[in-house]
Amino acid sequence: MAWTIFTYGAPVQLAFILSSIMAMVVTASLVRKRRAPATTFAWILVMVLLPPIGIPLYLFFGDRKLSTLQRKKGALKMSAVAGSMQLPVSPVGEELLANLGIPPASTGNGLKLHLTGEDAFADMIAEIDGAKRRIHFQTYEMRNDAVGKAILDRLTARAKEGLEVRLLLDALGAFRMSRFALWRFKRAGGRYNWFLRVWPLLPARSNLRNHRKIYLFDDERVIAGGRNLSTDYLGPVPRKARWADLSFLLTGPAVTNYAEIFTADWNYANKDSIAPAPGEPSAQAGDAVVQVLPAGPDMALDALYEFTLTTLYEARKRLWIVTPYFVPDTTLAEALRIAAVRGVDVRIIVPDDSLQRITDLARGPYLRDLGEAGAKILLHKGMVHSKIVLIDDRLAMVGSANFDQRSMFLNFEVMSLMYSPAEITAVAGYVEGLAAQSKPNGVKVTATRDTIEGIARLISPVL
Repeated sequence: MAWTIFTYGAPVQLAFILSSIMAMVVTASLVRKRRAPATTFAWILVMVLLPPIGIPLYLFFGDRKLSTLQRKKGALKMSAVAGSMQLPVSPVGEELLANLGIPPASTGNGLKLHLTGEDAFADMIAEIDGAKRRIHFQTYEMRNDAVGKAILDRLTARAKEGLEVRLLLDALGAFRMSRFALWRFKRAGGRYNWFLRVWPLLPARSNLRNHRKIYLFDDERVIAGGRNLSTDYLGPVPRKARWADLSFLLTGPAVTNYAEIFTADWNYANKDSIAPAPGEPSAQAGDAVVQVLPAGPDMALDALYEFTLTTLYEARKRLWIVTPYFVPDTTLAEALRIAAVRGVDVRIIVPDDSLQRITDLARGPYLRDLGEAGAKILLHKGMVHSKIVLIDDRLAMVGSANFDQRSMFLNFEVMSLMYSPAEITAVAGYVEGLAAQSKPNGVKVTATRDTIEGIARLISPVL
């Protein structure tokens, strides 16, 4: 009997010993990282309570600043562009961004907002058809639907005409794109590749996704913002179920920085390198003052997070945020609460249902705490995918980053900081339109729901 118990018990004992050793090793590695205490605690809690689940999860998703990736990819570097001196406005957080290595804002840019998916699609097709030398696309999601196929067909046709056409897709976000359609694109002369493939032998990279949306034409014009390439985001005709989103067509000096970001990402994902731009953006395309702010594991510091936190404390009159996923860390949440208590007009617009159940549960306590502090919490009736931060009449941030810890600390992102009055007014008008289609967050939760949301909030740093 004893031999039988030992025989069956030995594997269990061995597994327990190995998991305990692994938990200690991983925990020791975790506490050495400079992370928010709440994030560290959340990971330790998961690994201690559920070692068979927590340890693999951390190995796959826990790291966010991969030294091996940074050595191979190199720290992202951008250059100051024409028109970056003697700006007509005083940029918010100017010294902070300069110390973080972000090039200054530039004037002389032209900027056109796409308030609807139809506007975005029309400009996208016009720019594809009008490009003369090369087209560089980078996106998180590209689906095998009517819009995804139509755009890829246009890119395939331009590649067949002899243009340099490159397509960089996130390996996880765009996994549903047709491989046959991509093969046809490559056969026509186009180049495509996947950013950070999900390799079992390189598990930690699975959590670092390229969420940037950059659609470059001749390195002189770029469409950027929050829109991916599918019918959910844009299309030739209105669609009732289409998500509310915001993108823009940018011309002028600031396009150079978008081209530099694409080049760095493409060169990392591919064996070949992109040659220098064949043309230079127009030095004077308009009056927009724009600064390009990237974020991600390819940057030594968390510039987007630090800049956002700075702007929240600098707000005096208005602080409007639009985001599909609202899961800030404790520091950002407290900065928002203090702003509301100071009397700043704090408004948070999120979708009534973001289609991400856990994220919606995690945001609940944050939104209620802000509502109690005096902030206006608005739930949009349809899905809203726009990513916007408005500070007073001084700054509008528009781009790919959500107001959550994933975008601030994990994803590769890029935001445009707009300082010129016309652009700020236009973005504010768009936000007011969303607010008119939203309802106050007046739903009271039960004790059970409050408990579930509390658990979701506790694990939100690892989402």
